[in-house]
Amino acid sequence: MVTMPVAKGFYVTSGFGARWGTTHWGTDFGKDGGSGGHPIFAVKSGTVARVGPASGFGQWIGIDHPASNGGGETIYGHIIPEVRLGQTVTEGQRIGRINPDSRTNGGVAPHLHLEWHRYTWVPPGPNRLDPMTMLKGATWPGEKPKASPAPATAAVRAATGAVLDWTRRFNFGTPRPLSAPTGICIHVTVNTAGTPAENVATYQINTQSGSYHELTDTTPKHLTENTDDWNVWAAGPTSNARHLHRSFVMWGTETRVDWLKHDKMLRDAAARDAAWAKKYYIPVVKLTGADLRAGKKGFFGHIETAQAWGETDHVDPGAGFPWDIYLGYVRDAMNGDTKKQKEEEAMLTAKYFVEFIKGYFGPVVSDLKDVRQQITGGRDAGQYPGWSISQLVKNLRAKKGDNATIPEMLALLIIEQQEMKTQITELKEKK
Repeated sequence: MVTMPVAKGFYVTSGFGARWGTTHWGTDFGKDGGSGGHPIFAVKSGTVARVGPASGFGQWIGIDHPASNGGGETIYGHIIPEVRLGQTVTEGQRIGRINPDSRTNGGVAPHLHLEWHRYTWVPPGPNRLDPMTMLKGATWPGEKPKASPAPATAAVRAATGAVLDWTRRFNFGTPRPLSAPTGICIHVTVNTAGTPAENVATYQINTQSGSYHELTDTTPKHLTENTDDWNVWAAGPTSNARHLHRSFVMWGTETRVDWLKHDKMLRDAAARDAAWAKKYYIPVVKLTGADLRAGKKGFFGHIETAQAWGETDHVDPGAGFPWDIYLGYVRDAMNGDTKKQKEEEAMLTAKYFVEFIKGYFGPVVSDLKDVRQQITGGRDAGQYPGWSISQLVKNLRAKKGDNATIPEMLALLIIEQQEMKTQITELKEKK
């Protein structure tokens, strides 16, 4: 989740990008009536990496965010800090206030200047990203978080191999909108099976010869080279801008049997691709080059991107790649999540039905048992005392009109019979 850096009522006074013949590397937030002295808040959790006086900012705060929280660093300028260097802060925590002295920002009205850096403070260049992309869907400080899309559960996150985050080391490429991914492209690195992913990634960094979103080796180990919001250098400009790219540390000439020897690697990678597919609504289907040209979503290899746009001449992952098995594993990861959910829903439905029966019919059944017990006297003689005949007759005679219940009429009949017996006995005795 992400929280806005200012309270509700603020708005963007100057956006990211070209401005006055230069480039504005951040987003400014102001407020009607003036924003001086108003509090500012951490947009995400992290550690204070820089704080205090800074050229061009008056004073600033820089918060370094861990990879588990999206990575990168946010910069807050033209402010008065209320945190210290090295302090851990949580999302939505107050960290300072906007400096009311306009001399600290070149004479412009007091405001917050927010920057978002892909890695850390390294101006200028593509390392700086548009903060509003990060803040899309953010909540205002103090507000209840908005409902999030259903997260990938344990079944989808089933990959058990080690995961290494090297995103800070891959500083070449360009940012892209998070809405961009429309497919998942499978590659090989053209390395002998068994080569560590770290070796491949180190070579790519040193030579800037290419990059992916994630590498997977036969350990299995998954090395994240770039976040989803980044154009990689993998399969030509069209695919780089549109797709997510996974590369197996394999040669590409392996047979189907060779690939299936690394079943654990395939299952782990498929589970991670299932998380991507679920997140970006990518169907688990194999696409052709023609399908890609038509704009369809799905899974494919580097060879299909070459057939679609002719921007490269690669043919990986190779003819032996077991697409049927691999996509089956992806579906298993996603369907396993659905199966578990359905089982839980079925259990909940059964429990609800039982509780409903108990709650709704329980009292009725209890009353019926009471009636039966009272009519029959119970299974054991004398277990139930029954109704009072005299009281039933009193109840009947106290009613207006000719209304009566069956027990009252039976009670009256019994009483009248008893009275008739008494009268007959008295007559016999007089004779």
